[in-house]
Amino acid sequence: MKRLLVTAFGLLLLGGCASLDPAPHCDMSRVASQRDLVAGPAMVEDEKSPLKEMPMNSVNITDPNIIRKLYVRSIAARRTETGTVEVVAQVVNCTDFPQSAEARTQFYAADGAASEPVSAWRRMQLPARTSNTYRELSLGDKTVDGYMIEMREGK
Repeated sequence: MKRLLVTAFGLLLLGGCASLDPAPHCDMSRVASQRDLVAGPAMVEDEKSPLKEMPMNSVNITDPNIIRKLYVRSIAARRTETGTVEVVAQVVNCTDFPQSAEARTQFYAADGAASEPVSAWRRMQLPARTSNTYRELSLGDKTVDGYMIEMREGK
C-alpha cells in the first residue's frame, strides 16, 4: 500500500512539472455576431444594404475560410513624422495549424471617398497558435481621415 502511495505521489509530481505550451485565447463569440448576412436583394438606392455595415477604422475578415481561424487582437493608427498614416493590426492564429493570410488597406478622406488607390495585398505567415503584425502606410498625408483593412486567406 505504501509503495502504491509513493508511486501515485511521484506521478502527481511529474504531472505538475509537465510543460504547457502557451497559446492565445481566441474568443470568437464576439466575432460571430458581426458576420451575419441580412436577407434581401443587393444594394438598391434608398434601401438598406443586405450586408452588415463594415465600420471605418477596422479590420474586416471577408474570407469565410479563415473567419473562425484568425482573430484580430488589436488595431491602431498613427500619423508618422512625415504626416502619412500608419495602420497596425495584430492578428492571432487560433488554430493548431499554420495559416497564411493576406491583407490590404483602403485609406479614406473625410467625406468617405477613397483618398488613394487601395494598397497591394501583403502576405502574413502565422505558425500554429501565434500572432503576427500587419502594417501599411498611406501615400497621402493631409487627405487621409480613415481606413479599412480587408483580410483574406493567403493564396
